[in-house]
Amino acid sequence: MATEVQRKAASEVAEISRRLQTAKENGALDLSGCGLMKVPDAVYMVLRGTTIQTCNLSQNQLQKVPPKLPVNLNQLQELNLSKNSISELPEKMAGMSELKVLDLSMNRLSVVPPVVYQCGNLLVLKMSRNAISEIDVDKLVKMQSLQEVDLCGNPLSPVGKNSLLETRFNVLFDDIESEESMSVD
Repeated sequence: MATEVQRKAASEVAEISRRLQTAKENGALDLSGCGLMKVPDAVYMVLRGTTIQTCNLSQNQLQKVPPKLPVNLNQLQELNLSKNSISELPEKMAGMSELKVLDLSMNRLSVVPPVVYQCGNLLVLKMSRNAISEIDVDKLVKMQSLQEVDLCGNPLSPVGKNSLLETRFNVLFDDIESEESMSVD
């Protein structure tokens, strides 16, 4: 007789299998809220030969992004890693040349991961609710495609905030003086 734990595990595996099948059909992988501590190798095997354009791994228990993810899902345009426990990103993410939107909100980042600055086609970078206090604005400015950076809920220094306000892209941060998007052209 199957225990409750075994039934729950079987149900979770069936749900992930269903989501993988949906991803094969529509190019959007959604494994959000699955309680994943890592991305199973089976995900890459099942999706082999499938072009995945969006990947949602939010609301899991990931502490790091496996280097296999950017290698096997290198056509991603949107990657949502929000609401995990990530503190760094693998260097192999530099090869994700199609990436347009990267959501790293609500993780354990204390700095902008260096590989982010190498994502040359990134349009939107979301890093709200982390622990980022300093940011290399010069490197962000060199990202020619970047249009929006969300840094709400980070303990940014006043100098950092002022430097960000002098950039060409929209910067979002929750500040007593302004709760709206700030942009200087």
